[in-house]
Amino acid sequence: MKKFLEKFSKYYIIFLVYALIGWLYEVFLLWFVMSPYKFVNRGVLLGPFLPIYGFGVLLLLVCLQNFMKKKHTLENPINLVVSLITLVSFIYITIIEYTTPKIYSVEVLFKNYGIQLVLTNIVVIIAVFLLTKLYPKLKKINVTPVLVFLGIWILTTVLEYVSHLAIDKLFGNLLWDYSKDFLNINARVNWDASRNFAIGGTLLLYTIQPLIDKFLKKTSKKTKYIIALIIGIPMLLDFLLHVVLKVI
Repeated sequence: MKKFLEKFSKYYIIFLVYALIGWLYEVFLLWFVMSPYKFVNRGVLLGPFLPIYGFGVLLLLVCLQNFMKKKHTLENPINLVVSLITLVSFIYITIIEYTTPKIYSVEVLFKNYGIQLVLTNIVVIIAVFLLTKLYPKLKKINVTPVLVFLGIWILTTVLEYVSHLAIDKLFGNLLWDYSKDFLNINARVNWDASRNFAIGGTLLLYTIQPLIDKFLKKTSKKTKYIIALIIGIPMLLDFLLHVVLKVI
């Protein structure tokens, strides 16, 4: 039981930290970067937390933490192909977004640019493969961050889509609508959001998470319990009163 409580408090603190970071991120965007350029309390809670971000990072840690600890290089052909497709596609589609009229549909993108995108990937893969033959040291390049980036991209996109669908069905409340955005799927996910989550998630896992891990290792079990209770109970009450009972 003690081990369970310790693990629970650890991951609950991590959840709370990223739920707060997510809230700050979205509030900042709508206040200073995007319309309506004013303070908007994001999410379904009254307090400064966006649970989807907390759950999202916990999902990333569960799925990718062990993978991140290993060094994945271009010696493995699969790593070479997957990492290059990720980088080339990211750059290619980003260029399309900012140099052509808006393409809202994924189908339209592949209809108009699919062949060019595939050919570009093939050319780059062959070129890099030949370079690794000429310069064997290139095979030692660590592409783990690129693969982690791809994993985060996929996981956060799926999570956002499912979350949007669940909120829509359960509460009939659309917290975001991507119908007018570049490469959206059913207005639930889009290119820009998924890209930003992938970049942000990669930065968080490689910069913020090590600091949180270091803090939690130095913190006693009792202190972890206290932190989880002090922050967690108000958040739980917020959820019960505002979302479940709807009395505030």
